[in-house]
Amino acid sequence: MLGFLFADANFPFSIVLTVILLLGIIEALALVTGLSLMGLLKDWDLADVDMDADIAGGGLTGLIGWLCLNRLPLLIWLVLAMTCFVIAGYSLNFLFITLLGQPLVQWMSVPLAIVGAALGCRFLGTPLADMLPKNESSALSIDELSGCVATITLGRAVKGNPSEALVKDQFQQKHYVLVEPETAGDEFIQGTQVVLIRRVGRVWSASQFTQ
Repeated sequence: MLGFLFADANFPFSIVLTVILLLGIIEALALVTGLSLMGLLKDWDLADVDMDADIAGGGLTGLIGWLCLNRLPLLIWLVLAMTCFVIAGYSLNFLFITLLGQPLVQWMSVPLAIVGAALGCRFLGTPLADMLPKNESSALSIDELSGCVATITLGRAVKGNPSEALVKDQFQQKHYVLVEPETAGDEFIQGTQVVLIRRVGRVWSASQFTQ
């Protein structure tokens, strides 16, 4: 097993695995002294990009939302991304060794593992964020966002197929919510401003905002 983990073909994944283990050790030692890496990185809010600059073409805001960077503390997201990268890389090489008797060359395995890491962040980020404890703040609760204006940040929302939207509460704190049109047949494209009406589960029904 150790021979496979530290084989030359798996060198990039071994390095990242070592970094993950070192981060765990450093965080454990830091907590003993009262100084946490997570605490040092808590102010690095990658969701606070310029929405007006990025909303028209998707850009950085869309990528941040797709990768769930706006839902997780930076350190947790980094560990998730690196873990998915390592698992994808080792899995690919194990599969190719089993089937073909040799691992993938690194110039193929590393990009594929990066794709695997991105997909892992996309599909595991939101469930992981839901499991994390939420800090109490002066911001409105999610149910009190009714009547607020939100902006579609990602994809195209139709009835039964919600999309992500950004809304700011009265304290100017950002919330990312799932939105779908109130009326069947309507659609909200990226950049559309909508008024949140009611929430059912995790999805808000909304109507298009008109001034």
